[in-house]
Amino acid sequence: MLANSLAEKRELIVWFLRTNRLKKPEAARVLEFIRDNRNLLARVEFTNKLSDKRDALLVSAAYTNTFPFDFRLNNVSYGSVDEVLHQLKNNPPRKLFMWLSYASPPGCKLCSRSHKRQVKAMPNPVSVAHRMLLEAVRTVNRKEARRKALMVRIDKSLDEKNLQEFRRLTEELQRLSYE
Repeated sequence: MLANSLAEKRELIVWFLRTNRLKKPEAARVLEFIRDNRNLLARVEFTNKLSDKRDALLVSAAYTNTFPFDFRLNNVSYGSVDEVLHQLKNNPPRKLFMWLSYASPPGCKLCSRSHKRQVKAMPNPVSVAHRMLLEAVRTVNRKEARRKALMVRIDKSLDEKNLQEFRRLTEELQRLSYE
């Protein structure tokens, strides 16, 4: 399992939505609905094998080889986002297997074929990959929170006509953008 707690599941969905352009953009509504529904989120189990699952959701990022969007409930497929949301509201599954398909990040040592020797040297690649992904998700979320806080402070400095504080904060925002 990729994410265990509700917070980790929510963070993974938030990270996926922030860092990927979806093949079917309206699928973001389904992920946001799941993210905001605590009861449904508790039923989610992440996987990358959905062929044998009766209740499954696939959402793909652009530049992946997977189908753009698929939802099955009791082995019945639904293609419309509105139908999916209706089914999730009225007939939530006991367990929903979810595959968030995305392209591997360029610096991922576990994804690149040129680093196979490093992967073999690691004691447990699955747990290392899990930790790396969670850390990447947390880093993106912290950076986004910092950016939002800076934007609020920049707006406040403009309201107060504090040019010196405005310049300092915008420089800090620019540095954050280049990190």
